[in-house]
Amino acid sequence: WAQYQKVRLVYAAAEVKSLVVLALMFLYTNIAAYVGTSLTTSGRAAVFFYTQPLFLAILAPYFLPGDRVTLRKLCGLGLALCGLIGLFSPQWGSGVTTTVVGDGIVLSGALMTAFSSIATKRTAGRIHPVALICWQSLISCPALALLSWGFEAGRPFIFSPRAIASILYLGLISAAFGFVAFAWLIQRKPATRVAALTFLSPVFGVTYSWVLLDERLTPLQLLGVAGVCLGVYIVNSGGAPHLQPGPERVVASEGDTPARTPVSAVQKRL
Repeated sequence: WAQYQKVRLVYAAAEVKSLVVLALMFLYTNIAAYVGTSLTTSGRAAVFFYTQPLFLAILAPYFLPGDRVTLRKLCGLGLALCGLIGLFSPQWGSGVTTTVVGDGIVLSGALMTAFSSIATKRTAGRIHPVALICWQSLISCPALALLSWGFEAGRPFIFSPRAIASILYLGLISAAFGFVAFAWLIQRKPATRVAALTFLSPVFGVTYSWVLLDERLTPLQLLGVAGVCLGVYIVNSGGAPHLQPGPERVVASEGDTPARTPVSAVQKRL
């Protein structure tokens, strides 16, 4: 796709450094998500991992000028997180024995994802989103393969039609489209608003389970779905910030008479 779209994949040293850092963040996020989930319950892991928009909302004002934390955003994110807890309530205490270590590893992955979103935002205009995902995949694939060879030796590979279809879905739909779309959006829109959309991912997952796997949805889960959707709507429905009138500016080009922008009487006194 990069070749078809003529997307540049080779960059100068400064951009390569950013790409490598982002790829390492992506690698750690994958490791933390899977290793942490294996040490705790799936419900707790899902809730802890999707705290990333909260981390991003707290960190964004320090690293992304213009992305301010408002009471509306915090209320929306909090409501979505409460909905997420309700959504995964059946899996909250079932499955693997819960450990603080597993919860902490998953939570660290969420924090790393927030930093990765900030770094992706700061590459806007310099690195194409397709190039970002290409570099992350090129570095993560061999690293994860080596880790699998070292820590998962002896486990069989099952190349069933369902397994192949799952891998193709993860590669083509989730990564090639989903990650690129997320990177494209976060480079162009307020990071906190874009990150809030990730709350919808488990909503789609539960919906697919209901449609494809005949899993039942409890009233609490339905309430959780409503909470997530309403919270995401609250975060993304706020108006754009209004620009405050700035001081008088002089705009001139070589050989032209300087042109002045109109100013009010109060500004003139100031």
